[in-house]
This record gives sequence, C-alpha cells and structure tokens, in this order.
Amino acid sequence: MEKSKDELLTGISALKPTEPFPDEIFYEIFEIEDNIERTQYIESLRNTARQLKRVTEFNNLYKSFVLDYAQRQKQTGQKTRFTDQPLELICGEWTANDLGVRTIRYDKNAMPMPYQACSHPILPVEILKNVDTAQERIKLAYFKSAAWQTITVDRSVCANANKIVDALSQFGIEVTSDNAKNMVRYISDCVGLNPLTLNPKKSVNRLGWAGGEFMPYAQDIVYDGDSDYSSLFNNVREQGDYKLWKDYCSNLRKEKIVRLAFGASFGSVLIEPLNILSFILHIWGGESGSGKTVAIMAAMSIWGNPKIGALVKTLDGTKVGIIRNAAFLYSLPFAGDELQTLQKEYKGNFDQLIYRITEGVDRMRGKAAGGVEETKTWHNSFLFSGEEPITKSNSRAGSKNRVIEIEAEKKIIESGNQAVTFLTSNYGHAGKKLIDYLLSTDQQKLKEEYELYFSELCQMDTTEKQAMAMACILVADHILVEQIFTDEKPLVIENVKEYLKSANEVDVAERAYQTVLNWIAKNPVRFLDPKDDNSLNKGEVWGKILIEEDRPEEPPVAIINKDVLSRFLEQEGYDYTALCKKWAAKDRLRRNSQGKYIHNTKVYGIKANYIKLNMLTDGDADGFMDVDEMEDDGQMTLPFD
Repeated sequence: MEKSKDELLTGISALKPTEPFPDEIFYEIFEIEDNIERTQYIESLRNTARQLKRVTEFNNLYKSFVLDYAQRQKQTGQKTRFTDQPLELICGEWTANDLGVRTIRYDKNAMPMPYQACSHPILPVEILKNVDTAQERIKLAYFKSAAWQTITVDRSVCANANKIVDALSQFGIEVTSDNAKNMVRYISDCVGLNPLTLNPKKSVNRLGWAGGEFMPYAQDIVYDGDSDYSSLFNNVREQGDYKLWKDYCSNLRKEKIVRLAFGASFGSVLIEPLNILSFILHIWGGESGSGKTVAIMAAMSIWGNPKIGALVKTLDGTKVGIIRNAAFLYSLPFAGDELQTLQKEYKGNFDQLIYRITEGVDRMRGKAAGGVEETKTWHNSFLFSGEEPITKSNSRAGSKNRVIEIEAEKKIIESGNQAVTFLTSNYGHAGKKLIDYLLSTDQQKLKEEYELYFSELCQMDTTEKQAMAMACILVADHILVEQIFTDEKPLVIENVKEYLKSANEVDVAERAYQTVLNWIAKNPVRFLDPKDDNSLNKGEVWGKILIEEDRPEEPPVAIINKDVLSRFLEQEGYDYTALCKKWAAKDRLRRNSQGKYIHNTKVYGIKANYIKLNMLTDGDADGFMDVDEMEDDGQMTLPFD
C-alpha cells in the first residue's frame, strides 16, 4: 500500500543518523504533476533533512535521482495520450495529452522548471523519404478547431527553431519564438524514440517511374506532391466502362493518325526503360474540326480524364508552366492543344521550345532565400495539335530531328463532339493494365524489339533520332495490340515511313542550299549585266551565273555578292558562317586558291567579295543543274523549283 506524502515526511523525520533516505520519497516527487505542489513537497523534504542535519546528503541524492529519472525517461518515457490520436508514440520526457505538450526539467539546484512545446495536441505521424532526392519530409498531425488536421513539411523545418515558427504558425499551430525550441526537441524525441512506428516511407512528388514502380499505381510509394499539381495527379484515374472504351477507341484507331497518337501516348512510358530521348508528335492541319484535338484526347484517355484542362492542356501558357507540368508528368505524356496560341511568345519559331522540352532537363534556377532549386527532369513524349507545322523551313536540324509532324489533310474523326462526350465519360482503364504488363515483362525483350525496329528504320532515308522516335511508337503499338486491341494487327514500318523526314529535310545546310537556289530562280534579273543594252536589270547587281563552256563537266556556278547572300540568309534565319563549312564539305561551295570561301574578283567589271556556289542537284543525270542561256524576254530558265 502506497504511503501518502505526510506519511513519507513523518517517516524520514524518524530516521536514525545512519539509516538511508528511502527511495520512495524521491519517486513521489516525479508523480506530482502540479508544479506548486511538487515544489512544496521538495522543500518540506529538504527542511526535514535539515532538521536531521543531513540536508547535503539529501540534496546529493535528490540530484542523482533527477539525473537517473531524466535518463530513464529518454530511454523508455511516457506515451502520447491525445483523445482520438492517429497513433500512439513514446514521447520520452514529455507529457502529451489534451492539455498540450509539456515537460519538467530541473535546474542546477535540481529545482523543477516547467517547459511547454505546444498548447494543443500535436505529434509526427509519418516520415516520407523521396526516392529521387533521398530528402525527408515529415507529416504532423495537430488538433485545432475541434478536428485533427495534418501538414507535411521538410525535415529541416522541424530541426530549426526559426523555420518551424514560419512554417507552422501560418496553419494555426501554436508555435512562437518562446516555445519553438521545445517544439523542435519534442518532435525530434518522438521521431528518435519510435524508429519502427515512424520508419521512413518511400515517397515521390510526381507521376511516372519511381524506384522500380510507377505512380500513381505504386503500392509501396506515397504521393507527396505540391497542392498545385493535385488536380493533375487526381485526373490520372479510371471512370466509366473499360469494354465500351476499348470498342469505341478500336473504331477510332482505324484512322492511322489516331493510331499513331495512341502509340506516342503509350510510348511515353517506354522512353526511360528504353533509354531514349523525348520526342514530339505534332498533328497539324488548317481545317477546323478535323479531329486533331480529339485524336490527342483519345490517346490520353489511356491514362485518365482527357478533358481539356485535365490531362490535355491548352498551350496558352508560359514556358516555365509547360516545363514544370512536363516534369510533374515525368513519364506520362504531355498533351498540348492549339500550338498557335504560343505564336506570340515564340515569334513563330518553336525551335527553342522543341529543344527545351525534348532535352528532358530544366535549367538551373536560384531560390529567393539562397541556393538553387532541385533541377527537374522528365522522360516523356509530347503530343501537340495545331493549325500549322511546328517546324519551319529554316528550323535547325535538332528541331526537325525531334519532331514527327503529321498533316491531317482530311477529317480524321467524323463525329468530334460525340467522341469528346464519350471519352470524357470513359477513360483511364488501360493505363494500369499496360503498366502491370511492363512490370511483369522482361525489359531486355522490349529493348531487343526496339533495336530491330530502329536498325531497320535507320537503313531508310531518315535520321537516327527520327528512327528512334518512330521505333518507340512501333513498340508501343505492338504492345497495345497484344494487350488491349487484340483484334488489330501491329503497325509495320511500311505503314509509317511516309511520316519520317528524309536526311535532306533534316539537314539545315541542305535546306538552306535549296532555299538559295530558289531565291536565285525567283530573282534572275539581279544576275544580269546592267550594261547590256537589252538587259532588264536596272537596279542592284547581286552577281552572275557562270557556265564554263570549255568545261561542260563542271556545274554552273552562281557567283553571289557575299554581303547580299549573308543578308538574305540572315533574313531566312540561317547562319552564313556555319553553312559555308557544310556546303564546302558537300562540294556545294568553291574555295579560292588559298582555300578560303571568299573570292575577291570582278562581276560585270565591279570588284568585290563574292561566294561561288555550285548549282548542283542530286536528281540530274549530269549531277548538276542545267541553266539555259538568256531567252528573248531577258528571263533565265532555272528548273529548280
């Protein structure tokens, strides 16, 4: 039977000089929760010890008991006792109940000192470890406004008294500069004393491949993304009837362009496993209502809600917005409608956009508070629609390479409104099925199939990057047919070769060369002798066309004023210096006796710097272009349209 405080005091007052103080008088101290009552009891014990002339002995023993008690509390400690708490944690020295979180510590004289961490219930309930960065975040549960609520913050916030005030107070958690240090210590104690309960869980703040699994279908990974992207994340889901969706889309896929959109959509999740570059599929055409947008929506219905504003975005946004959405999707395709809405921002040339999004890595960005942000990366395909091509005649080779452009010359979906209604009611069923297949299949088998397509495509008149993108689409189509649309036959190279750009179409030097030939053909007068009585050239002289009659095996030569040619190329978006080297390597350009590109010579008696361009065409039997003599009307017949 436990003794009362009065009985304990009476007991020690009767102690003999050599009889030790009983342990129970010290244990009673730690059972008293009220600070005033506890202090009164300690002083009563000390006064009694003083009467026995044993106060020094008492003080030494008391300090030892305090140290021992504090150590045992750290090792075993109390437990949280909040009403309806999400979980129970060992909290060490802290008393954690509905009145808040507090503790008693002892000063150098072993006097009790109260400390408060928070005036209301709060405790850590989950630790999240990001699979990309290995950085941890901590989820806190707190009771305010008659309800349990949660907030997730970086671990660094809970380790810094200044940061914790800024981060938590704005959500109504009662943390100030006065109790911040205690709050930090309390959270740290809870985490340290509960290693099994608060064992870090794998987390990710994006969609796509992560740690050998795929979000949002992963079982062992927790989503921990920003609220800004919660809508996008939540739109990757199932709705409606799978069989109805399958039958409806099977009918849409009879149109080859729609089928290629499906291949590019599913092919997005193959980019990382196959270790290839991101690419763009752009469906364009001037006729409104041809079904370009609906084709992209159908392809995105593999994954979730294809509604405009859900998984299909309008491109009327900022560069940063496009980049960050792509990084959040990571492996899932980025679908963008109405490319022409970006005309103003990119001034009609989308080369910069193409390079940025297909590089798969964001540029380094600084933080306002110092340091740099985490560099975002992605491995996905991009599905665009628009009224015109995404690349221009003067686009760089890198831009042409990374895009498969398909013109919708006719209507590709007959009843667009009906299709939109159906697709926004039935979607998302195929995504998990396809990912489950990829997780269970041999990755080496996929790579081998891709290599077969790639090597065969490379033997055609196209580039490696064009072949890479199309090979990915063909592998994706094969899997779609095998797993979903089983009544179809997989696409073969013969079905898609018309959509691949030839090597010359991609080669910027070749395109620039043909542009110059066309320019000469449109302006023959500028290459005539103005001093000739019958000449129609009454203005500028740009050069002349030279045919060496004594050397018929040589191609005609366009001798062009360097400044005139440079100005024309610059207007067309080409760089003269870069082109000269490439033209010379292909025997398009003649060097002077010193091996330089510029000839200081006379044209119609005027000395200046000229460029000598061989007027070659690959299709002529002689290997170069025929240039007829001046006709009676003073025009030059130049058959190189």
